[in-house]
Amino acid sequence: MEITLRNGKKINLDWNSLVLEYLEDYEGGIEQLKIDVQDEKHRFSTFNFILYCVVSVAYSEELTYRQAVSLVDINDIDRITRFIVECINNMKLSNIEQDDTKKSKHTQMTTNVKYHRR
Repeated sequence: MEITLRNGKKINLDWNSLVLEYLEDYEGGIEQLKIDVQDEKHRFSTFNFILYCVVSVAYSEELTYRQAVSLVDINDIDRITRFIVECINNMKLSNIEQDDTKKSKHTQMTTNVKYHRR
């Protein structure tokens, strides 16, 4: 998804392994981030942290948290929020599919085993 920052630069937002590395830097890790995003008290700051991760990965120069958040045009927040939610939902689905694949492989392996009586 392409957005134009307040300084006029255009960036392509992407959800990739580098974004996930940034998210792991959240105090308490990704598990705490999941909890805080559900908590109304922490939702705004948690969203800003995710926004920082996505924008700073896409930007050509190193950004601080404050710079990344302030560069985003307020009119793009809804689009970025939908992008983030969609990416997180896709991650959940791919994790579920991976778990199902592992289970089916395990089931297939165990059902193909032949037992010999002694």
